[in-house]
Amino acid sequence: ASGPLASRLRASDDEGARRLLGAWREVFGERLAVEVQLHHAGGAEAALAGALVSLAERERVPWVVAHDPRYVDDTGRLAHDILTALRHGLTMDEAAARGVLHPNGEWRLASPAGMARRWCGREEGVRESVRIAEACAPFDFAWMRPPMPTFAVPAGHDDLSFLRAQAYAGAHERWGASLSGRQVAQLEHELALIGRLRFAGFFLVMWDAVRFARSRGILCQGRGSAANSAVAFCLGITAVDPVAHGLLFERFLSEVRVDGKAEAPDIDVDFEHDRREEVLDYMYASYAREKAAIACTVQTYRAPNAVQDAMRAFGYPPELAVSLSKRLHHAEPAEAAQVIRDGLGAERGLDVTDARGRALLQGIAAFEGVPRMRSTHVGGFVLSSAPLGHYLSIEQTAMGRTIVQFDKDDLDAVGVPKFDFLGLGGLSAVRRAFDVIERRTGVRPAMYRLPYDDAQTYALIQRGETIGTFQIESRAQIASILHTKPERLYDLVVQVALIRPGPIQAKFVHPYTERRLGREPVTFLHPALEPILARTQGIPIFQEQAMAIAMALGGYTGAQADELRRTMGNVRKKDRLVGALTRLRAAMVGRGVEGELADRICADLVSFANYGFPESHAWSFALIAYATAWLKAHHPTEFFYGLLNSWPMGFYPVSTLIHDARRHGVPLLPPCLCDGDWECTVEETGDPARPALRIGWRHIRGVGTAVIDALRDARMAAPFTSIADVVERARLTRADVIALARAGAFGAWAGDRRQAAWEGLRATGDLLPLAPASRAMHHPAPLDRDRLVLLDYYAVGLSLAGHPMQSVRERLRAGGAVSSRDLAGLPSGRTVTVGGLVTVRQRPSTAGGTIFLLLEDEWGFVNVVVHKSLVAENEEVVKRAPFVLVQGRLEKSGAAINVVGRKFRELEVGDGAFVHRAHEFR
Repeated sequence: ASGPLASRLRASDDEGARRLLGAWREVFGERLAVEVQLHHAGGAEAALAGALVSLAERERVPWVVAHDPRYVDDTGRLAHDILTALRHGLTMDEAAARGVLHPNGEWRLASPAGMARRWCGREEGVRESVRIAEACAPFDFAWMRPPMPTFAVPAGHDDLSFLRAQAYAGAHERWGASLSGRQVAQLEHELALIGRLRFAGFFLVMWDAVRFARSRGILCQGRGSAANSAVAFCLGITAVDPVAHGLLFERFLSEVRVDGKAEAPDIDVDFEHDRREEVLDYMYASYAREKAAIACTVQTYRAPNAVQDAMRAFGYPPELAVSLSKRLHHAEPAEAAQVIRDGLGAERGLDVTDARGRALLQGIAAFEGVPRMRSTHVGGFVLSSAPLGHYLSIEQTAMGRTIVQFDKDDLDAVGVPKFDFLGLGGLSAVRRAFDVIERRTGVRPAMYRLPYDDAQTYALIQRGETIGTFQIESRAQIASILHTKPERLYDLVVQVALIRPGPIQAKFVHPYTERRLGREPVTFLHPALEPILARTQGIPIFQEQAMAIAMALGGYTGAQADELRRTMGNVRKKDRLVGALTRLRAAMVGRGVEGELADRICADLVSFANYGFPESHAWSFALIAYATAWLKAHHPTEFFYGLLNSWPMGFYPVSTLIHDARRHGVPLLPPCLCDGDWECTVEETGDPARPALRIGWRHIRGVGTAVIDALRDARMAAPFTSIADVVERARLTRADVIALARAGAFGAWAGDRRQAAWEGLRATGDLLPLAPASRAMHHPAPLDRDRLVLLDYYAVGLSLAGHPMQSVRERLRAGGAVSSRDLAGLPSGRTVTVGGLVTVRQRPSTAGGTIFLLLEDEWGFVNVVVHKSLVAENEEVVKRAPFVLVQGRLEKSGAAINVVGRKFRELEVGDGAFVHRAHEFR
């Protein structure tokens, strides 16, 4: 009751405060108390506290001490003060001068002993605080757990009996009319546990979502630990047969694991990225909006935000703050403060030795782990059979969605189940490709019935021709594939999990490759590890293996091992991870494992933190990876059709995908308003096995969504017949006409793009005095190839006329430079000069500052390594130049080829600015 009372007393309105307290006593009776705070903030606060106590005693109302804490410790105080100043648009000095900040650090979370000392001599307020606390029931997270959603089962069924019926129906569909003893035993084991834990409704809700998606032709697939479940497999939620592959159901759901918490199973289902909203709309409609909401994502401060906010609060120039923050993209705030202290600050002109500089570093570090903003989770959906607002805090988003103000970890802590509906571009691409194959051939491929021993598919993968495929298209994946030569589906399962930061940081990739190729013997750090690691060449790659190691060497129970796995699964639990591994080491040593070996095993497990894949998850991704590779090997036109119509996705710009399509024999056609459409289309040619791919209007630059919609609607009403017809029916502006003409979209009616622009401008009524009058201007000389290529990149971001490197090839060859095609025939160790268009720039956190460039020329690609010691002196070129010329040492390891750069120069191509969007440091 202190807020309004304090305001009255500050205004010396004692009578008003007394009347207000009396009015509240009429409402609350014996449940009313006066709150009093004391922060040693000066005489005014002490006088107010005394006045509140006197008022309470005069009116015979108990008074209670409180503290209104705003932070935990001094570090929290600094972050709180910085954010307070910024909220008022002030610097720290200005905020302090204006009294915006608290006058001291006493607003921290005080201990009971500290509060007792603070109120020594006036213990009645402390006793009242204790009395109120003891009168309250202990807070229980269960109060915040909404009841599970209910599924409307048919008459004569309960949730479990209906789940059983659907599971066995699906089992016969997937396994055949006769089920094996292992299959029946697994289903019965899982159904019994699901029944005891009362999670049948959970499975039915997810089954319902998947059933709806498939009824709409939306491709979907479950992944993660749910792929360990035979029930989920038979319900069609997942695609991996856990019985055939020996996957452990207890990794997904176990009675021990949920004891005391009633933790629901975690089922992640990927839906086509651009159709996920249809599924969400169905769930909102089916389970009522007040009973459905999306989880939030709490984003904490990273170094760039911490640096910019702290420097703004301490009054530093914005330009300096931006300059520093750009060099700290991959750091956490505390690490950034150390890097600035160690030399980056001095390098950029920041003095960190004076009082303001020292305070700045403390302020940056203070943002470690501090929440910065809340956004919508990518897929976590919370459903209930009662209004969620009765249990959890919810809010409306700007997009009209309802979100729960709890992130994934918060929901786990409370024990609230969530349904993960995720969007995946790879599934969109596969479904679109299947649509076209069915339309052309009458036969629709099924992703889970593809021939998984197809030699042509594995030959394509082994050659590293996996650009555009799912999960195995990055340059690191391709380099690894060229060594490991996958020849069966399980090889792809391992490949998907292997090229991740965790295995890379643990230096697992090289020994796995050497052992797989037979160049290094398969060894095990301990005999007990052989049955755990034999299938992965003695190298721990999957989360399940990390759990099994803890159980085999540390004597952990399944519940303890799973708790370790979950601790490793979140980057915000670093302190917990250190503690968990310390306990594991002690347990291993206690069971006779040598200390040095225990240290090595724990160090390996650190690498799994936040990156380790469950094997079931890798299986799910490997199925999609194989499907995309199969499409590229057997139906390349349809493959690129699905890929481009699902873009943006994947690793490469559209121009790179188009050049790769040409190398795979796909006939390519330009965007056309007469024969094309807003998306890419597949057109028949004289060869039924080689249909052509026409680029869609959506890839034309400078044409907005509204214009594309207008063109599409007009085209659906009737085909366009002329440039004037297009302009009139789609109501194009001058800018629209120029963008379309520049891209060659009017080519069916005017072969020359400049002539098409003039005709379009006339149709808009834009009669310019510059309209060509002479016959020569009406029939200008055609653009040569080199200028046409540059114009295409400007207008569409790609060119069917050739590659921009062709225009400088002779000049480079005369200077001694070689192309990507020449590198295979040159000896390793030779000094070479190469040039190309930069399509990918990467600086992985595992590379210690080294930058990797992927240069593209008319024949293929060149992998360039820029050592961290050379980055600073060549920063403008290696980080920003569209074309780069590199001199360096050729390194070859089997089919993998790299150029380790020594000298770098920007390569000039064309006579103007080149427009290109590379994959930049993502």
